[in-house]
Amino acid sequence: MLKGIILLLIFQFLGECFVRFFELIVPGPVIGMVLLLIFLIIRNKSFESLDNAVSLHLRYLPLLFIPAAMGIITQADVIFKEFWAIIISLFFGTIIALAFSAKFIDILTIRKEKSILKKQEKKNLKRANKNEL
Repeated sequence: MLKGIILLLIFQFLGECFVRFFELIVPGPVIGMVLLLIFLIIRNKSFESLDNAVSLHLRYLPLLFIPAAMGIITQADVIFKEFWAIIISLFFGTIIALAFSAKFIDILTIRKEKSILKKQEKKNLKRANKNEL
C-alpha cells in the first residue's frame, strides 16, 4: 500500500510541476490524476498496492466534503446575493452536461454497433467461403 500512496504522490507532484511550468489555471492534482489515468491506460492494468491505497482514500472521501459544506454556510450572504446567477448557471450547466453526455453515449453506441456489424460480416464471409469450398 505504501508503494500505491507514493505513486499517487509522484503523479500529484508531476501534475504540480506541469501546472507551474505551463502556468495553467487547473489545479496540479487534477493534472496529476489525468497523467495517472494516461499511465494506467498505457500500462493496461493497475498495481495491487495502488488499488489498496485508492480504496483506503475512497473509504474516507466523505470527510473531505465537510469543509466545502462549512464554506457554503459561512458564505450564505454571498450566496443569497448571487442566488439567481447561481441557479441559472447550474441550470444551463446541467443542460449542457446532459446534452454532451447524451451525444457522447450516442456516438459510442453507434461505434459499438458498427463494430458488431463488421464482426458479423466477417463471420458471414468466412461461412460463405467455407460453403463454396
